[in-house]
Amino acid sequence: MTGTPRAETSQEWEKVVIRLETEVIKGFLETKQADTLDGLLLSATNGTPPFLRIRRLGGDSVEEIATDHAKAVFYVKDFDGDAERKDIHFYKRAPLVHGVWIRVEFLDGEIMEGMAHNTIRFLVDPGFFIRPSDPNSNNRLVYVLKKWLRDFRVLGLRDI
Repeated sequence: MTGTPRAETSQEWEKVVIRLETEVIKGFLETKQADTLDGLLLSATNGTPPFLRIRRLGGDSVEEIATDHAKAVFYVKDFDGDAERKDIHFYKRAPLVHGVWIRVEFLDGEIMEGMAHNTIRFLVDPGFFIRPSDPNSNNRLVYVLKKWLRDFRVLGLRDI
């Protein structure tokens, strides 16, 4: 969900959870204006910014966090996710998006499945976006940094 802590016309604030090696940060990430998550995905093809500008939950100041220090950036519906919930991985009514269906395993053992855009940026950038395959997931979108991955598998190719 997008919130606006301050009146700014060209910026929006996305509800995110950022996982660092030793810390989890909940807050609002400053992003360029995009009408949809697809717009965010398409604008990401220009590469990732070196810093993430975030306003922590309950705080007023904006701080910069080095993007390469993050394991992943989770664009969430709610800050209070359900840790006991098991994501659906295979289902018939998957959203039809052009991309690669992938499964990633993080160094800490967390496993995630979803769709990534099938572009050269996906291969050459230090990270990439995944749209989770479970429509009921608390995660709307996840930016994954490759250096935090133990395993990466292509499960299939979806084409509209």
